[in-house]
Amino acid sequence: MAILGKAQGIFRLADSDKSVGSFLSKEDIKQFLGVNDTDLDILKFTDVDGIEAIDERKVQKAWYGGQIKNAPPVESSSLDEFLLLSIVRKALPGCAIERQIKVKRFKMDLKITFEGKSLFIEFDGPSHFAISRYGPPKHEPFRKKKIVEEETGIEVANWAYWIQRCESNVKALFDKSIKGYGVLWSTNVHFGDFYFDNSAEIIETINSRFNADRNGFGYFYGPSTFGRNNPEHPIVEKIVSGSEPVARILPKGFEEKERWLPEKLINIT
Repeated sequence: MAILGKAQGIFRLADSDKSVGSFLSKEDIKQFLGVNDTDLDILKFTDVDGIEAIDERKVQKAWYGGQIKNAPPVESSSLDEFLLLSIVRKALPGCAIERQIKVKRFKMDLKITFEGKSLFIEFDGPSHFAISRYGPPKHEPFRKKKIVEEETGIEVANWAYWIQRCESNVKALFDKSIKGYGVLWSTNVHFGDFYFDNSAEIIETINSRFNADRNGFGYFYGPSTFGRNNPEHPIVEKIVSGSEPVARILPKGFEEKERWLPEKLINIT
C-alpha cells in the first residue's frame, strides 16, 4: 500500500507544536537542507495559507534524485531526519547531535546529548509495524532498542511515525514533566493494520515515552486539537460514511475502544 495519502496542512518550524502538516515552506526547507533560493529553483512551490510551500514528498523525491544543488548527501538519511534535526537544535540550545552512530551491526539515526544526558533516537516508519511491499516486519519493534541499550547503557527512544514532529516531543525526552503529542493526518497505514498481536501494548509503550497520552489517542486524528492546526485525517469521514470499518484504527490487543477513537467515532460499531 502507499504509505502517505494526499498532503494536508502546513508544517512551520517556528511553531512546530501547533503546525501539523505535509507542506513545507521554502524558508524551512532552506534551513533543513542548508541550501539557498537558487538551489530550490527545481521545485514548484504553491501558496498554502499564504505561505510559499510544497508537498514534502516532492522535496524528498527531488533530493533523492540529486536535483537539489548543494543539499547534503542522501546516504541513508531521510527528510524527516533533517527536519527533526532542526527541531532538536531549536528545542535544546547547546545540545550535541551525532548522526548515523554505529553500534555493533546497527546504525542509530541520532544521538543527542543535552545537559549531561545522552540518548539515541531511532525513527520507525510504518514498515516497522505493518505489512509492507517487503512483507511483514522482520522483528518486533523493540529488538534493536534492547540490543543497543544493553551494549551501550544509553537509552534508545523509538520515534514512531505517529509521534508529532515538534519541540514538545523533543523536550519530553529529556524532561518527563513535559507532555508531548501524537498525530495522524495523512498516513494510509493505521493502527488496525499493525501486524503484531500486542500492537496496542507497543503503541502505548511508545506514546508513554513522549507523555503523549491525553486521556486517550483519539485526538491524533484532529481536527484542531489542543490548539494545534492539525487537519482531520480523511479516514474519519470514511468511517462515518461506512466506506471504511472502524477496525482500521483499532489495534490488535486493545481493551478500551473509547481510548483509541476520535469523539465522532465513539458510537460507531
